[in-house]
This record gives sequence, structure tokens and C-alpha cells, in this order.
Amino acid sequence: MVTTATKLGVSAVIWAAFACIILAQTPRTPGPTVPGPTERQLPVPKGGENIVINPTTAECKAGWRPGLRWTREEFEAFCRQFEISK
Repeated sequence: MVTTATKLGVSAVIWAAFACIILAQTPRTPGPTVPGPTERQLPVPKGGENIVINPTTAECKAGWRPGLRWTREEFEAFCRQFEISK
């Protein structure tokens, strides 16, 4: 027959194990806040500035025309870079 002392002892061991498990949990450390050498941050416009979005493949194939949001030089540079990055 199991005595009361044995039951209390087993119960204390179980509660101690639970306490160790709970106390062993540590919060995750936050990741790096500064971009590493391989990461590239996108430019963030300052107040009043517009974001420049590069031309699409279809726009590059169609070519530059007046009325686009880029100058001819910017458009050609973006499309040339786009072709290189493929």
C-alpha cells in the first residue's frame, strides 16, 4: 500500500519538474536590427517625395515615350539593369 508520505513526495517531485520546465523557457531574442552585408534596404521617401517604381517588362519592351514618369535616361538605365538582373 502507498503511504501518504510517498504520495506527497511524488507530488513534490512532479511539481518541481513542472517548475523547472516553466522556468527554463526563455523569450526569443530579437533578430538583428541593422541590415547585414547581404541585405539591401529599399529607399524610403522623405515627406513630400514620390516613390519611383521601376518600369515593368512590358513597358521596357514597348520602349520609352513622352509622358512616362521617367526621363529617357532613367528609363533606359532601369530597363538595362532589369535585363542584367534576370
